[in-house]
Amino acid sequence: MSSSILSSRYARSLFDLAKEMNLLEKVNNDMSFVKKVCNENAILNAIMKNPNINIGSKKGIIKDIFESKIEKISLDFIILLVQKRRVVFLKEIAQEFQVIYNDYKGIKVATLIVANPTTNEIKNKIIAIFEKELNCKIELIEKIDNSIIGGFKIIVDNKVYDASVLNQLSILKKSFAKNLYEKGF
Repeated sequence: MSSSILSSRYARSLFDLAKEMNLLEKVNNDMSFVKKVCNENAILNAIMKNPNINIGSKKGIIKDIFESKIEKISLDFIILLVQKRRVVFLKEIAQEFQVIYNDYKGIKVATLIVANPTTNEIKNKIIAIFEKELNCKIELIEKIDNSIIGGFKIIVDNKVYDASVLNQLSILKKSFAKNLYEKGF
């Protein structure tokens, strides 16, 4: 079974259970925290992927890290993943959970790519424009990329809105490459 199908099934199961128990917001916050921990802690990932470390030790490590920071339902879910030897997919399951949650709540994630950090005022204006245009709630993630020189790029639903200086220079370069003067004789 592919990891994306497996991650989707486990995430959907957790989502349905959290929704049924009226803990959806708390579990979403937990999965966000779990994803952050998995992204920042390479040692934890290596331990969870290591088949030579027994399940009991992995459970203890999970409890030490998460027990006081997340809801019991989320902790029990992660322990279940350890028991089923699926904990190696924890980060992907947490990501998929957030995708399912955002879809359920009508939230779209927009990635704002800029050369320099932007102010909250500009971010709020961008959010307002896209919320009005797409008729949904927008969650904005800002990424810094000096290669775009200036301006910005926004990615929403795999659509790119490119107002970067790099893009404008590329368009200008292409227009100069065309030979506008053709000899007619």
